[in-house]
Amino acid sequence: MTAILAGALLAFVLPLAFGGQGGPWLSSWAGAWTIRPLPGSPGLLFSIPTFLISAIGLRMFFSWHTSG
Repeated sequence: MTAILAGALLAFVLPLAFGGQGGPWLSSWAGAWTIRPLPGSPGLLFSIPTFLISAIGLRMFFSWHTSG
């Protein structure tokens, strides 16, 4: 659950840190599969690849860390 929450947080924070809708995030390759969850929001973005990669990576890290 922690990996999913951290992945969701990163999926919102990273696009906003790189300028949101007006920044370079959407015009680069990183903008692939980036959605606007709230149509009326001025800058809120959610990056599906960032969410998946970070959630899976954190889950693998947490599993490795607790097994050692």
